[in-house]
Amino acid sequence: MKDIELPMSLAQLESYFKSNLKDAANDFKKEEIRKGVKQRPMKLLWFTVNRKSFRRAVKLVSNLQIPHLSVTSGSDIGEHVELIYHFAVNYGYPGEEVSVNIKVHLPKDDLTIPTITDMVPGAVTTEREKQEFLGITVKGIPDSRRLWLDENYPKNRYPWRWDETGMEKMSRYVHDEEEAATTPTVKNLRTGGDEDE
Repeated sequence: MKDIELPMSLAQLESYFKSNLKDAANDFKKEEIRKGVKQRPMKLLWFTVNRKSFRRAVKLVSNLQIPHLSVTSGSDIGEHVELIYHFAVNYGYPGEEVSVNIKVHLPKDDLTIPTITDMVPGAVTTEREKQEFLGITVKGIPDSRRLWLDENYPKNRYPWRWDETGMEKMSRYVHDEEEAATTPTVKNLRTGGDEDE
C-alpha cells in the first residue's frame, strides 16, 4: 500500500475504503453537518461492510492512524442486529476530523462477530456491553464478563432487543389498574372523547 498522507478529505476517505473493500462494502454516505455557535463542520462517512470483511475494514482504519474507536452502537433491526463502529480519523488535525462509521449486520440465527481487541485494545469495553445488551457473541474477546448487568440478571434476556429475548416479558405497567384504565389513548387524545364513541 502506498504511503497515506493525512488529513484525508471525505471524498478521499470514501475512495480509500471503496477501492480496498470493493464489493464487500456498500451504502456509502458522506455528510457534513454544521453545529454549534461557530458552525464548525462535523464530517461523517458511513458505509456497510459484510461480516466476512469487517476486520479488514477495521485494519484499513488502523493503516491510516492508530485507530481511535469512539464507541460501538447497536440496534435490533428485526431480522438482524446492526452494529456501528464509530472511528475518528484525522484526529490531531483540528477542523479536519472525520467520523468513519462502519456498519455490520448480524443475522439473528448467527449473532457472532470477531473481536477487534488485537487492533483496538480498548474495544473490549464496548464489545462486552454489546454482548450483554444485544445477545451477540464476540469471538476471541479477551474478557467476556458482564460489564453493567448484575450476575443475577437473566442470561437469556437482552435489554436492547425488541424480539422474544428482549424486555417485554420483564416489563410491567407501574400504575394501578384503575389508573391504567383511564390513561388517555392516542385515539381519544385526537377526538377529545372516549375510545368507544
